[in-house]
Amino acid sequence: MPTTTFTRFISVLIASTGFMSQQHANAQTMSHPDAVSPMKSNPYFRHANAWRWDLRSQVILQAGIYYRNNSGFREELSATWDIQDFEYIYPIVRQGGFYWSPNEDIQTVLRIDNVQYTPEPEILQTPDSHAKYVWWRSNQRDTRTRHLYFSQVSHIVTADTVFDEKLAKEIPWPQTWPEEATLFLTPTIDRISDPIDPEGQDQLVRLVDQWTEGNDPKSISQVTLTKYLTGKVLDYVRVERGQSQLAPTLHIGAIRSFVNGFSSSPLSSWSGFNVRSADQVALDPAGSSMLDMSMLLTAVLRTAGVPARTVVCYDNSIKITLDERIIVIVEFALYDKARDQILWIPIDLDRLRDNGRGANVYEQNWDYFGTHDYLHNVIPVSYYFHPPVNYKAYGFPGLYGIKTTPDIGNGVTQILSVDVMNTPQTIDDYKPKP
Repeated sequence: MPTTTFTRFISVLIASTGFMSQQHANAQTMSHPDAVSPMKSNPYFRHANAWRWDLRSQVILQAGIYYRNNSGFREELSATWDIQDFEYIYPIVRQGGFYWSPNEDIQTVLRIDNVQYTPEPEILQTPDSHAKYVWWRSNQRDTRTRHLYFSQVSHIVTADTVFDEKLAKEIPWPQTWPEEATLFLTPTIDRISDPIDPEGQDQLVRLVDQWTEGNDPKSISQVTLTKYLTGKVLDYVRVERGQSQLAPTLHIGAIRSFVNGFSSSPLSSWSGFNVRSADQVALDPAGSSMLDMSMLLTAVLRTAGVPARTVVCYDNSIKITLDERIIVIVEFALYDKARDQILWIPIDLDRLRDNGRGANVYEQNWDYFGTHDYLHNVIPVSYYFHPPVNYKAYGFPGLYGIKTTPDIGNGVTQILSVDVMNTPQTIDDYKPKP
């Protein structure tokens, strides 16, 4: 009987529970050993008000749906995959400007249809960046598959930040950057999906040359240059309010029953990140989302010789719309050679724009350029919307990547969820260790 293939539109589900009971709230203090910042003491940058979180990430891949006529009625059938082996990676963030991991523990679950496994994850560092990913592999399979389910739980501490911008301006440009920073100088443009447009890459160089009036970017202090270029990007990208950063979802029907133990209220979903790479934003800055602006700033700073990275985060302090929960913080590196110390300084472009910041006022003091009073509620998830290696996602970028043999095609429903909650410990658990 003839059949026609119907590929369901990609569904990406992110749901937050963000549980915080009052009995745990008092426990989130700097007296807890995990909440003590690992950053060496310095006069420029410090942490305050640390909170410890459990971060649970889940990805579900479901075989596509096709339809056939059955006695005049359209019958919906689930396709299956003949997967012989697959590789799967998902980002893991360990330490940066406002966060650090208290341990290396990662709990993982793999479920193939209804059979559950607990594989030992490996940590993979991608070859062209400093990003780290949890890597799994499954092989020597001989059964057909409808669902793949991946879950990992890791732990992170986040904190507010205090930045002495005036004093940090005295830090000179390094003659050479340490490797940790150098790895975030290249590539200039982080790939989203399509190949990088050479004209867009050239436009980035032209913008930096224009904004610095042809002068050597390193002729002024690094902090001053970074703040000035941040203002220029804020002026250049014309963000249309009301445009969603997340693409809409169409189908989430079977998700509740498949994800055992997962609950959310309300159930929120989208079909991926509505984001463009920096080369596209450089050529067409109109109507872009805040995600696009962050991508552009990262590329502009790298073009000017400043190590920078995007940090895709979940803002657990906002209780209004899903769009407002997904934010991107841009971090740039400072290197204090005297202390042999790298400092990653966070920038929140969204809040800077809301406060009317731009290049014409770059000499003023800016909140949300280094100093932030809410980052204890912001949980970092990834440095990339899509892995900068040859792994696949379906439709819009969804943080993870997968390779399958044979390729499972594009008839895939893709679901991503991220849960964050305060680590459930008692007051006694938070007493400093002797």
